[in-house]
Amino acid sequence: MIGGTDMYEYTPWATKVLSRILAITSDVLPILDIQFGGACNLNCIYCDTPKYHAPCSLDVDAIEKIISNGNILWVYACGLGEPTAIGNMETFKQILKISQKNQVKVSVFSNILNLDDDILNFIDNGTLNVLFKLDSFSSKVVEYLYGKDVSETILNNYQKLKEVTHIENGTTNLGASIVPTKANFKEIYKIVDYCMDNDIFPLLGQLENAGRCSSIYEDLELKEPELIVLRNYISQKYNIEYEIPVCPATISSIHITNTNKVIVDEKTGLSCAWFWMEDPKMVELADIRDISTAEILSKIIEYRKEKFSDVVEIAQNLSNNTFGGCGGDAKTLLTKYIDIVNY
Repeated sequence: MIGGTDMYEYTPWATKVLSRILAITSDVLPILDIQFGGACNLNCIYCDTPKYHAPCSLDVDAIEKIISNGNILWVYACGLGEPTAIGNMETFKQILKISQKNQVKVSVFSNILNLDDDILNFIDNGTLNVLFKLDSFSSKVVEYLYGKDVSETILNNYQKLKEVTHIENGTTNLGASIVPTKANFKEIYKIVDYCMDNDIFPLLGQLENAGRCSSIYEDLELKEPELIVLRNYISQKYNIEYEIPVCPATISSIHITNTNKVIVDEKTGLSCAWFWMEDPKMVELADIRDISTAEILSKIIEYRKEKFSDVVEIAQNLSNNTFGGCGGDAKTLLTKYIDIVNY
């Protein structure tokens, strides 16, 4: 977002944080982006990673070595499944404790069904920032989108989150991931207003044609004119130029799978591919248990250099999306990446 003072930025994606992280030299990647297992306590109709039986086989000792080497500033937890679901929660809490010990901040993408006292304490003490799902206040719509009627639980947990909201320097530790679809379009304005009234950053991302959603994408997708109307509403009501922020982890992270593999986007070498808004095609470069952090970085940078000319060509031929997907608008993100590297 640019301009205006009424909307707080989500702290992990705030402009100042992004500028600091992207200013670091290209041979230092200060974010650890971790996939947990595929376990989830929802069954979303548009789930982009329906791999519910994928195990959480993370080597916590190997992860601690990477975090404690002094260069990691943030840990991001974004999949495969729900980090707080049974099967992932124990490992997630271990990594939160390691992060807190090393004064490293954590950002998690979560459906917030499991908000126990430990998780709330990590939020309250500043270790954990939460980007949570918020697509509807209607139990009927929630059940349709999420596969379960959990609207009451989610609403109760919104109240718990309000008690641990922290505002600092124009940023908030809470963000709401909102996906406008035909099922919830009429509610989006109300949801955005709710976020603004409660110091929550509203992150509106376009529907991804990936995973389970591919079979119903055309039934749920909102067309560009409808998205433009929504964007204009936000911009005009709150006197801002609304843009989906670039996720720093896409450019500046070491991305680790649930089985300890280091992966990059096949087309660009970037650390995440969800900004394409389609099923990601990733390449495995290493196993964190076998090589040092310096060697991991070397492999990532080497692959990126090989793909850099392709990235320049791709970016030139892209058009901006109305919002963009997880990670940001593809053209904006790739242009920013091109501007900061010197290969």
